[in-house]
Amino acid sequence: MSEIPVIDLAPYFAGTEGGKTAVSQQIRRACEEIGFFTIANHGIPQEVILAAHTAVSTFFDLPQADKNTVIAPGGLGYIRVGGENLAASLDLAQITDVKESLNLMLPVSDDIWPNQPDHLRRDCLRYYESLIALAADLMRLFALALDMPETFFDDKINDPRTILRLLNYPPMQGEVQEGQTRAGAHTDYGTLTILWSPDSRGLQAQDRSGKWVDVVAPSEHFIINIGDLMMNWTNDRWISTLHQVAPHPETTGKRRQSIAFFHNPNPDALIEVIDTCISTGHPPKYAPILAKHHLEMKIAKSLGEQVKL
Repeated sequence: MSEIPVIDLAPYFAGTEGGKTAVSQQIRRACEEIGFFTIANHGIPQEVILAAHTAVSTFFDLPQADKNTVIAPGGLGYIRVGGENLAASLDLAQITDVKESLNLMLPVSDDIWPNQPDHLRRDCLRYYESLIALAADLMRLFALALDMPETFFDDKINDPRTILRLLNYPPMQGEVQEGQTRAGAHTDYGTLTILWSPDSRGLQAQDRSGKWVDVVAPSEHFIINIGDLMMNWTNDRWISTLHQVAPHPETTGKRRQSIAFFHNPNPDALIEVIDTCISTGHPPKYAPILAKHHLEMKIAKSLGEQVKL
């Protein structure tokens, strides 16, 4: 697949069986071939998205000392530039990432949710809650795409562990080192990721042949990719795609921002290969694992420290 597919969710939200089938079939193909797609008509108002974006920009413009007040263990709160190496989660040696991030989860707490700017909590919480609902809809579409009942995942994601990651990539000045990326090559850890960016140039996904494909989407769309647990669940039928943020010639000297929402199952959900992904020629490749144990392992590798969730 040489381009990232665009999938219109309007037929699914219309509620007809034909519409649900059409959308789920498009998702099935995208997840089998590249594990990435973008969505249009997702139902989240643009003003909700832009309000969260404004809050993000304002936070990262704060003095460094103010940002440091919400540094928290376990990859939550603020992570400074150079404080993370995503490629390490796959045991790949690479220069540390050129980005800073604010990593939020529910419920809201003073430990990881900043008090500045004063509108951040309100605007990011509204955005966060909208994405939780959208993720539940996407998981129902995933179930249909896997020839399972639409509600198959419902009891496994009714108390999901989710993280809202606000990302700021400072301008890269001067000559870029060989192998330097803004975010190193990695896969995501859970079920799915919902990404928004005002300018996604630089984001690349690797297709099954090993070729890097540019992931470009207008700001009215979300970018969706599946994570490692979904690949486990589907017995490698769906692919958790290696992706990175590479220096882009037209954006390297500028600040780049995005908001990523990481969706994971309930912490105690047992991840076992789905029946429709097993056959005589394709026995289960993965042993059952609790969702929280998988996530702890991945986060620990990226941070270089042990993590307990």
